[in-house]
Amino acid sequence: MRPSRLAQAVTAWLGLAGVALLAGAVARADDARHVFWEVKGAHNTLYLVGSVHLLKSGDSALPPEIQQAYRHSATLVMELNLNDESANALTGPTAQSTLLPEGQSLSQALGPELYASLLAHSRRLGLPAEAVEHFQPWFAAMVLEQLTLVQAGYESGAGVDMQLTRSAMADHKPIVALETMDEQIGFFSHLAPAEQRDFLRGTLKDLDTADSDTAAVVRAWQRGDVGELERLFREERADSPQLMRLLTTDRNRRWLPRIIALLDDEHDDMVVVGAMHLIGDDGLVALLKRRGYEPVQH
Repeated sequence: MRPSRLAQAVTAWLGLAGVALLAGAVARADDARHVFWEVKGAHNTLYLVGSVHLLKSGDSALPPEIQQAYRHSATLVMELNLNDESANALTGPTAQSTLLPEGQSLSQALGPELYASLLAHSRRLGLPAEAVEHFQPWFAAMVLEQLTLVQAGYESGAGVDMQLTRSAMADHKPIVALETMDEQIGFFSHLAPAEQRDFLRGTLKDLDTADSDTAAVVRAWQRGDVGELERLFREERADSPQLMRLLTTDRNRRWLPRIIALLDDEHDDMVVVGAMHLIGDDGLVALLKRRGYEPVQH
């Protein structure tokens, strides 16, 4: 079964809000550090991998440490199970949540100035206006951002999520999802109209520098420089605090009990989530430390 294209795209987009946060190449840094931790349970080891959702194909080789940890893991735990292609993946309520109510259009929802900016960026990307006319503003923003990064050479199929999903499929290794597709799309579709317009406005403003912004994040990722990644994340939170709390802090706290439960397994497990979920004071690493565990970065 091929992973859903919509699942791939939404996973990538959720990890790329604003400045394509934490997308980039997986490469071995000089000091051999990565956005990768291990946590000891009573009888097992839990591996925490900071997922990179989009990679350039030439930079897609996973570090040996992550490959070895995957081999030791009996179960792969991910934000979404990208191998679970449900009947609603491309149609029904899930797809409907990306659209404006019937009879409404983006030109009406955005107003003339913001809509003109959307059209200008769409034309530069080769995207016809009618292709996005009935999308909710948040989804139009994600599509434009995705296209910008794809044109810069990034591919969701080369990302950490899809690489490990393909390995698990080939190895018949169980994949456990922390969330459903409906839940992930709901984070955006439930935003108020004004918040969606602000999100689109900010995305359009950043499109021209998306490549250079991503390159800065890539360099920090390659060095395993968690401090720099935290700084970049703080800047992003300052621009959209409510959205970033919804996308990161709130989800981390919902996931934490399930992740702690894995530390009681008799076998090793690997948890793969967007790297921004592992860093900072509200990241999963810090939350585990406050519960008395001792995550070790490699």
